[in-house]
Amino acid sequence: MPVNQVSKLAMQRHYDQLYNPIVVEKRGMYWGIVTIKDLLEACTKVEVNTAMHSNPLTGLPGNLLIDQEILYRVLNDSPYCIIYFDIDNFKSYNDAYSFQSGDMMLMLLADILKKAASRNEFIGHIGGDDFIVICDYHEAENYCEEVIERFSNRVSSLYHKEDMDRGYIISKNRRGITEDFPIASLSIAGISNRVKAYKDMDAFSADIAKLKKKCKRQNGSYYEIE
Repeated sequence: MPVNQVSKLAMQRHYDQLYNPIVVEKRGMYWGIVTIKDLLEACTKVEVNTAMHSNPLTGLPGNLLIDQEILYRVLNDSPYCIIYFDIDNFKSYNDAYSFQSGDMMLMLLADILKKAASRNEFIGHIGGDDFIVICDYHEAENYCEEVIERFSNRVSSLYHKEDMDRGYIISKNRRGITEDFPIASLSIAGISNRVKAYKDMDAFSADIAKLKKKCKRQNGSYYEIE
């Protein structure tokens, strides 16, 4: 058989496969029919949408995708725990060490959040030093503890030895006054629907805002889940 004819047959076979119907079932019941082409196009759209709305530094999903994930959890009855991560003393570190070093700290936390994940947790980057992890389960204490331990062990690599030995850095505060700032730590506030269910975003937002303020007032790395 001529080479060009073999090539045409291969292309026709590939074309036929793309349009072969696939039966879709949901919970053991007939749901519909799609083709491989339909599935590929849907996957491509998801990938493009994710790339468009991801944080350019960490590559993690940004605010639009985060809002969609939160809304889906809050308005449904399935178990969830939504956890906010904030780096304490990040601005002072950024000012003293440079924006490039600050970016390295953000990428460090992003890497830790991903490596600590083991149950298909959603990880997003709200912006700046604010991150979010959404779990489809209630008991997220172990996750938070692992993130704190990993961050404490690795963050020292981003500081000069003299600053680590001293236990703080010297930088200017927001009023321009020189001040001592502790080594970066984490404030972690989480809300689950284990005890309290939410019917709208306003109530959820009010509760998480109060909890975040409480966690920020603590010294060193601290987490609390309601």
